[in-house]
Amino acid sequence: MNKFVKVAWFSTKAAIGGGVVYITVDQGIWGNSRSTSAAYDRLYDIMPGTKSVSEKYLHFPKKEDVNINFRSYWNTGVFYTFDFVANFPSKVGSLKDYIVDFASSPPGDVSKNEEVQKTDDNITEKKEENSTIKIQTDKSD
Repeated sequence: MNKFVKVAWFSTKAAIGGGVVYITVDQGIWGNSRSTSAAYDRLYDIMPGTKSVSEKYLHFPKKEDVNINFRSYWNTGVFYTFDFVANFPSKVGSLKDYIVDFASSPPGDVSKNEEVQKTDDNITEKKEENSTIKIQTDKSD
């Protein structure tokens, strides 16, 4: 039954896509420029007002109005893309650590996190004290 539904779904999508292609070819959209302009004229006859809308919104700016350095935008995009690819492993690792920390501690348990941090600081201080004592005893021998 599941395979039948999948086949029916795929067949429906393929039929819609094929139908769209068939209708556009039949109407002359993919033909030469004369048949395409005739198809546009038929569209404007069917849907009045579309020509005024397209003329209002589909205008290109003049060359003098466009003062953009496209090369710098392209290069910036390339730099950001390769920076993202290069730093992706570290970003995923830090995201994993953040998610694990977020999921492991409940939201109201802030005091436990502070206690753990204080305990870690105390352990570090004791290790530093032990290392200074060892150094002093080594010098006295």
